[in-house]
Amino acid sequence: MPPVSSRRNRFTVNQQPSQPHDSRSLIAIFLCIVFYLAYQKYISWKYPDLNKSSSTSSDPVVNTASPEAKNSVTASDTPTASKDPIFILPDDQLIIENETTRWFFSQKLGGLHEVTLKNYRSQNGQDSPPVNLLDSPMTIQAHTTNTDSSVPLGPFHASREGQTIKMWQQQGAFKVTQEFAVPESGYIAHLKVTYENTSETSVNLYGSIRVEEYLKPQKASSILGFIPGVVTHQDQVVVYADNSGQWSPVKDFCDSDDGGYRGAKSSLKYLGIDRHYFLALLIPKAEATNYAAYRLPAVGSDCGIGFIMGYDLGTIEKGQSFSMDYDIYMGPKDIHTLSTSNPMLSSAMHLGFFDFIARPLMIVIDSFYSIFKNYGLAIIFLTILLKVLFYPLVKASQVSMHQMKKLNPQMAEIREKWKDDKSRQQQELLKFMSQHKINPMKGCLPILPQIPVFFAFYQVLQTSINLRHAPFFGWITDLSAMDPLLITPLLMGVAMFIQQKMTPTTGMDKTQERILLFMPIMFTAMMLTLPAGLTLYMLTNTVVGIGQQRWLMKRLDSNQAK
Repeated sequence: MPPVSSRRNRFTVNQQPSQPHDSRSLIAIFLCIVFYLAYQKYISWKYPDLNKSSSTSSDPVVNTASPEAKNSVTASDTPTASKDPIFILPDDQLIIENETTRWFFSQKLGGLHEVTLKNYRSQNGQDSPPVNLLDSPMTIQAHTTNTDSSVPLGPFHASREGQTIKMWQQQGAFKVTQEFAVPESGYIAHLKVTYENTSETSVNLYGSIRVEEYLKPQKASSILGFIPGVVTHQDQVVVYADNSGQWSPVKDFCDSDDGGYRGAKSSLKYLGIDRHYFLALLIPKAEATNYAAYRLPAVGSDCGIGFIMGYDLGTIEKGQSFSMDYDIYMGPKDIHTLSTSNPMLSSAMHLGFFDFIARPLMIVIDSFYSIFKNYGLAIIFLTILLKVLFYPLVKASQVSMHQMKKLNPQMAEIREKWKDDKSRQQQELLKFMSQHKINPMKGCLPILPQIPVFFAFYQVLQTSINLRHAPFFGWITDLSAMDPLLITPLLMGVAMFIQQKMTPTTGMDKTQERILLFMPIMFTAMMLTLPAGLTLYMLTNTVVGIGQQRWLMKRLDSNQAK
């Protein structure tokens, strides 16, 4: 269809008939006017965006430099105007749903406008809308080059058939088609990119695909609604290639000057954004991939992240085509769901350095939940179980400290005798402890094996999606959020203070004792804005520790411990 302006110009000329007194010509012209106006009215009603320029799209289209080109390319990446008119599909044709997910595609970007998860709420409460995994519309566009060029603009040609949406665009010598297929269930959509050489000659092709999105900065929890807190939920850029993963907080990634991540002919498993409790990943099917993760120009406080994957596909003869396949995972960071969707994705459950300890703990806490149907109770019972398992180490530590306590009067005499000579004082104390076979470190060493378990459990409680919006009882309606009344962290601080007062301070001077008594205050301040599930764990751990310590001290004092 010719542009409206050109049609109007031609019509103006035709208003001057060669036979002005011919009534039939006047009637014909009048009928043409009526038909033309009616047709224009119909078209503007049926396709309201038909004549809008893509540059006025509400979806952000960012011109950004891609990774440096290393391969010679002869195919042009510039979109070529199609002879066919582009019809904008209505929203209901751009939305594909299954049992768990609602995919709203963007014909303007060739990507996604939003992805909502039906089984998860954005806020705690049944009235809250479902989680939308995208902070802004996501560009997903296939290219025919890896040179530094702008993202092709839309809108794309599009058609819908069942659970599949096709979008295509002419880029130089190639017709590039992106075919999105959403299965009836699950969190994975399939993407098939096809490059068809529509020119009359053979053309070298470097096929690439770019994914770009602007992320909102994470907000910190606050104390009582006005005291600044800390960020507990962090989005991270994740790239997993060559059997190793790289996770970087989005803010650090955008603030750094290292140029992002790059890889040439790598065994790339996936890349995307780890959204703390959820994942948005692009998974290539090719064995070897050139890839890069890079920053986009800043827009206000938003952080722009881009990914590109590319392949040197060689020479494509005229009339021939080449296809590349990808999976798009948009779903929860749940170990069972990830393994079911794709066994490879279990590695996306990033649990830190002590991952090998954290995964069994996650299984156990889910087992306790299946019994008690309350994750707060599951945390309490798992904490008790860990304290029972480590009881022999706690006992060895208490026995060592009790032995030192009995010899404390004699050690105090040595300190008093050599109070003016600190060097001699230390020598005499070491000699005395050696004679009585006392090792001051023995009371601490048995605790060391518990440290990895503590950090692993901490990571499980911080990242487990099962705790998200999970209630405990009373005022704690979300174990993944801070305690709104600050009761559990304050109780934990009191319990830690009691435990510290119960702990023997044999061999310590007054300054060291004061430092130890200050520790509960520091821990309380640290836990104020952390998730209630973590403070519940720390509170339970401290209370059970007080019970164990009190029971052991009573037995030791009565000479019943062996």
